[in-house]
Amino acid sequence: MKHLFFKTIVFLFLFTITSCSESDAPQDQLPPITQTGANTFGCVINGEVLIPKDGIGVPQPKGITVKYRNNKNFIIDAGNLKDNGGGDIYIYIYNLTSTGVYNLGVSDNQSDLSFAPSYPHIFCRTYDGANQGKVYLSNVNSGTITITRFDPVNFIVSGTFELTVFNKDNPSETIEITEGRFDVNWSTL
Repeated sequence: MKHLFFKTIVFLFLFTITSCSESDAPQDQLPPITQTGANTFGCVINGEVLIPKDGIGVPQPKGITVKYRNNKNFIIDAGNLKDNGGGDIYIYIYNLTSTGVYNLGVSDNQSDLSFAPSYPHIFCRTYDGANQGKVYLSNVNSGTITITRFDPVNFIVSGTFELTVFNKDNPSETIEITEGRFDVNWSTL
């Protein structure tokens, strides 16, 4: 009887191990929408959740960086720098001085402030682990960024965003970015 009990336990253990797969691994979850400077970011790109993850290496690249330059230009650069595949997203708001809705313009895939356009834009890159990925750009009226908290005294910017972006090399190819949210304190990132 003990032998049968032991075999049953071993069978259940092996069954449990072999029936688990990569798809059973916990999936990334979007952070809650907050306005406290929690240093969170997330969005869904064509159905896949993107949350920032620091890279591996020395020096270790950060999964999210934030800048507020010249008391007006706000930048978030967020990406999954750890896992294969994934991607990153770059949000630029020219002349951010208050809460409100900011309509997106045509992105030029430019992250250098010296050459960035003087209006809000977003670009992102997607990777499949096998190549350099694709670059997608915002367009006129392709979406919005809604700033829900702008607190330069405490260095906090919070907001949401949704948009459709087009492939830089094949403009007929588009992807949807939905459920975007961020809540950052630029003095601590």
